[in-house]
Amino acid sequence: MSTAQVLSELQTQYASFPEVRFFEGKGGLPFVRVSNRFCDAEISLLGGQILSFSPKDQAQPVLFCSDAAYFELGKGIKGGAPVCWPWFGDHPDGLGAHGFARSNLWRVDSIERDDCEVIELVLSLPAEVCAQTPEWQGVRLSTKIRVGKWLTIALITENGSDKAVSLSQALHTYFQVSDCRTIHIEGLENNTYLDKPSNFQRQAAAGKAITVNAEVDRVYENVHSPITLLDPNWNRSITLTSEGSASAVVWNPWVEKSKAMNDFGDNEYTQMVCIETTNAASDARVIDSGQTHTMQVKIHPKAVDSRSVVIT
Repeated sequence: MSTAQVLSELQTQYASFPEVRFFEGKGGLPFVRVSNRFCDAEISLLGGQILSFSPKDQAQPVLFCSDAAYFELGKGIKGGAPVCWPWFGDHPDGLGAHGFARSNLWRVDSIERDDCEVIELVLSLPAEVCAQTPEWQGVRLSTKIRVGKWLTIALITENGSDKAVSLSQALHTYFQVSDCRTIHIEGLENNTYLDKPSNFQRQAAAGKAITVNAEVDRVYENVHSPITLLDPNWNRSITLTSEGSASAVVWNPWVEKSKAMNDFGDNEYTQMVCIETTNAASDARVIDSGQTHTMQVKIHPKAVDSRSVVIT
């Protein structure tokens, strides 16, 4: 079935939701646009990922997407909230980085509207995609995306196979910022972290907010508190509250790594920072046969008075 036919069938199926529109986006890929009284958002069925989220009471978008991002089957999209699943980082047997969920087309399972007019979409990765990797045959992945005043994303892994599976994963969320050199991140001051630029050596807790003035690529451990991104130039804070996750990644590629990526602009590092909700490193999970694991993040942007923002 062609993309146009798929989109036409989906538009007919969900015609009772005037705030939802299906359309052919970049690369001829199927997209979903949601526009309700709270926000405008776009979701790519390639990767099952939200690409943009713009609350109507704020001047700036919450999520960043690279102008150089690939929009091609078999490749991940650098922007929004890519789904890294069923492994995060490089696979030990050379099967590539960040799993296969982000580079395949997903299906729309349902769309609902609650009493507050929040739109909830449930997407799933087709079973035949998982079956291509024998270890993951019989395991089901779905995502639940709620778009309203806040953005909530849940990854739901159901192990329908007859054996336990070891899972690491991430919502590799890119946040749009005024300038990465002027923002700071609170909530991880007391957490140790594994530092990728130092060959994953464990570093002591910094005791202060995270700032970005060089490459940052860290896996924070034992994360149990909300994380807040403060952007004084835009008078905005973005708070992330997670469930089913006890780790987080903070990433900015800085100058040299930005130049080395074909799907990322040389100077775009100043416009973004990734704060990723993860099951990574020691937080990887074992999902027994018949069990379900849900990892979820709630993203709450709000206006703040820049005079009250103090870097500690």
